[in-house]
Amino acid sequence: MSEPVIQVENLVKEFPVAGKKTLHAVNGVSLAVPKGAIFGIVGESGCGKSTLGRCMLRLETITGGKVTFQGRDITGLSGRDLLPLRRNMQMIFQNPYGSFNPKQKIGAALREVAQVHKMPANEAEEKIKYLLHEINLPEDALLRIPSEMSGGQLQRLAIARALLLDPAFIVADEPVSALDVSVQAQILNLMMDLREKFSLTMLFISHEMTVVRHLCDQVAVMYLGNVVETAESEELFRNLLHPYTQSLMSAIPTMDPDHKKQRIVLQGDIPSAIDLPAGCPFADRCPKCRDICRQSKPELRDVGGGHMVACHLV
Repeated sequence: MSEPVIQVENLVKEFPVAGKKTLHAVNGVSLAVPKGAIFGIVGESGCGKSTLGRCMLRLETITGGKVTFQGRDITGLSGRDLLPLRRNMQMIFQNPYGSFNPKQKIGAALREVAQVHKMPANEAEEKIKYLLHEINLPEDALLRIPSEMSGGQLQRLAIARALLLDPAFIVADEPVSALDVSVQAQILNLMMDLREKFSLTMLFISHEMTVVRHLCDQVAVMYLGNVVETAESEELFRNLLHPYTQSLMSAIPTMDPDHKKQRIVLQGDIPSAIDLPAGCPFADRCPKCRDICRQSKPELRDVGGGHMVACHLV
């Protein structure tokens, strides 16, 4: 495996809330994204996936831990010091309509990115036209405003905007979840094509196990701000170890009517991220919970071949 483009070590992100309490959004996460790989982060809404991605790009201040980008510690850099690095760190947001100025023409939005990062105007024009061809949109799309585009077209443009500066790393935060199913497939196929053509390195955030399995080389499963299982994609889906990962996979319907799948229905609610439980964060919902699970939090450990799992029972 190649050297990581970006890695985080024991990353912690906390938010202050009313009553002098603290919301624990990300709890000591460590991972590395190798060059040319797509690293998937999967889990339920509210598990800290998006916060982790934003912390990796330093769009959020970090409470604890370390972020290293291209061999440089960027944990404590100020906004001014981060600006030269921004062209190498881009993000594709979940809602394409929310990521464009509704009154600004598409062409102006793309050119603005180039201007901020001092990309020569003629080079920017050539690159924009080239990317439009790659995402299968006509040049007259540059003359339209976001409301004149479909969600799928606008997300294609968001991808083109992220690629405009030839970034070393992209965070794609649930880039297809706001789109129709048929359009989702088109965008995912486009991302796979562009990944090969541009040798993309990406953190792909999703709550869809099937999407992550289809697209990603490595996968980390998050629950309540913690990584509970991580492995190379083929290994993880071949050998689901953590009860939470097993429950996520059981929720995926099978296409074979002759194959009956046993659904694992989780009981109870996700614990509060403000008052974290003392033991395993999944204990109250786990169908296999034992006394030790409520007493101590399991560490993420290698159970063979780089397959990491945080569970006392594995």
